Amino acid sequence: MRSTIFASVIAILGIPTYYMPRSTHEFIYEEIEVPVVVTEYVMVPYEVPLIIEVPRYIEEPVKDRPKFEEKKPVDWDRVMMEGVKYFEGYKSKKYYCCAGVATIGYGCTDKTIVNKGSLSKANADRILSEEIKNVRARVRQAVTVDLTDYQLNALISFTFNCGVTNLNNLITGDNRLNSGNYKSVEKILPMYRKAGGEVREGLEKRRAWELSLWRGETNLTH
Repeated sequence: MRSTIFASVIAILGIPTYYMPRSTHEFIYEEIEVPVVVTEYVMVPYEVPLIIEVPRYIEEPVKDRPKFEEKKPVDWDRVMMEGVKYFEGYKSKKYYCCAGVATIGYGCTDKTIVNKGSLSKANADRILSEEIKNVRARVRQAVTVDLTDYQLNALISFTFNCGVTNLNNLITGDNRLNSGNYKSVEKILPMYRKAGGEVREGLEKRRAWELSLWRGETNLTH
């Protein structure tokens, strides 16, 4: 009712009116990403699980592992004894060596033993051990320079075969062993190869073996 009266009054008074035409345009909305600059960063602490990775070490079996053989110390006393037994040879009955000396067992020349006429191998081994023990003491007393075990045993074999007098000739004098010339042994020792005035092949082989023993070699020259 009121709107009708109000419209009539406007018409009577002639008040101009304006009517906004209806828009024919359509609005299109589009989302646009606009970069935003954050001027302040606030870190909010929070708990996280702690995970530690431990690498697993698996030892794989080694195939064909190389074997290293440990060298055992050489028993030079035994090496010398075996050499002496080999070159002397065991004789159960009395015999005469190439030098014409009555002998029995392993080169035993003790008349009280030789005159028994026979000797068992067990007794021959025992007598040889005792004789070698005595010869060892004589060599230690005669030599005034330091010797290795194999050098000492080389001179023991030589002295057992050639005697203490020849040992003294080998080591005593200017430029010989007791003067500090170890090389002199290698030059002089091979000269003791004669028996009965003749060179004996067996003595040559024995001197060669004693020299190898003097150098620390374990081979037994047959």
